[in-house]
Amino acid sequence: MAKISRTRIRGKTWTKKTSIDSRKFEVMSKAILASLTSEPIPFTRLVEKVTKRLPDFEGSIPWYTITCARELEVRGEIVRQRKPVRYLKPGRQRA
Repeated sequence: MAKISRTRIRGKTWTKKTSIDSRKFEVMSKAILASLTSEPIPFTRLVEKVTKRLPDFEGSIPWYTITCARELEVRGEIVRQRKPVRYLKPGRQRA
């Protein structure tokens, strides 16, 4: 039986170690990155966009979105603004 590849998930300020199926991480990450622009959007809007891109995704889209977004944030591939929390691609950011 082949071992399932897992991707370690890190989040800024997270202490609990988490990992998810690497295939799900890749699919979700691509959907997140394709859904974001340089304009910040709230998490609920990000989930709506990802849901449209992944209609047959097996699992909780909000849970996988936040989990994968946190890893993408640590990798510097997306930016999470605070108060209010919004997500966007790095680069020119609005204040």
